[in-house]
Amino acid sequence: MKRNTVVHLFGGTLLAATVLLGGSGVALAEDKAAPPAAPALEIKDERALLLLKGMSDTVAKARTLGFRVRSLVPLAAPTGQYVSLFASSRVLLQRPDRLFVESRGDLLPNDLYYNGKTVTVIGPARKFYTQQEVSGSTLDTVLDQDIPAADSLAPFVDLLVSDPYARLAKDLSSALVVGQSTIGGVKTDHLAFAARGVDWEVWIGVHDKLPRLVVVSYRGDGRQPSFTVEYSDWKLNAPMLAQSFSVTIPKDAVKLDFKLQGLSQSK
Repeated sequence: MKRNTVVHLFGGTLLAATVLLGGSGVALAEDKAAPPAAPALEIKDERALLLLKGMSDTVAKARTLGFRVRSLVPLAAPTGQYVSLFASSRVLLQRPDRLFVESRGDLLPNDLYYNGKTVTVIGPARKFYTQQEVSGSTLDTVLDQDIPAADSLAPFVDLLVSDPYARLAKDLSSALVVGQSTIGGVKTDHLAFAARGVDWEVWIGVHDKLPRLVVVSYRGDGRQPSFTVEYSDWKLNAPMLAQSFSVTIPKDAVKLDFKLQGLSQSK
C-alpha cells in the first residue's frame, strides 16, 4: 500500500499547508532527514486478508451508506513537534452518484455535495463556496482527483469507492491477525498490515464486518507520526431523503475558483 493510499483512508491533513475556504496558512516545519526504520517482516496471514476483504465487500455492496467519523490527525507545528488536530465528519452515500459529507472540528468546517453533475463545497461559517462540473464522471474518478476539501474526505475516502479492497490490499508487505478486542461495545477482529514506510491496524466488527477503529503509523521519520480514526453510527441500505444531497448556496456566499486536476471522463 502506498503512503498516499493510506493518507486517503486514514487522515490526509498532513498534505495541507493551507485549509480550503479559509485563507489562513499553517506553517509547516521542515522535517530533518532520518534513517528509515527497519521494514516489517514479510508475513501474510490469509485470514487477515480474508477479513479485510469481507469488510471491503460489506461496504461496497451497500446501495446506501451512512456513518460518522472522529479522528486525531498529526500536523507539524513551526516548532518541529507534531500537534494533534481533532476532526469529525458525517457521511451519506447513495450509489452510484450521490454523496454528502459534513466536516467539522479543528479545521475549517465545510459541507461537500456530489450529485453526479457537480462537486460543490460550502464553507457555511465564512460564506464561501466552490463548484465544479463533473458530468460524465464516476464517483471513483471524482474521488481520485484533487477535489475541493479533499483533506476532509481523507480519513474515509477509500471506503466510498467501488472496490475498497483493491486499494487497501495494494502493495501490502505483511498482514496478520492480532486477536479480538471490544471497541465501543462491539466485538472486533484486530488486524495489522504493513507496506513501504507505513504500518496500519484496523479493528473490524466480528458480526457486521464494518471498520470501528484504525491506527496508522509512518516509518522512516524519527518522530513516527500516527493517525487515529474512529467509525460509528453505521447505517447500510437505509432509505435516504433526496434533500440530503441538495445544495443550497447562501445568497451572500462568495464563489472561489477551483478546477479539478486531470479529471477524466468515464467510458
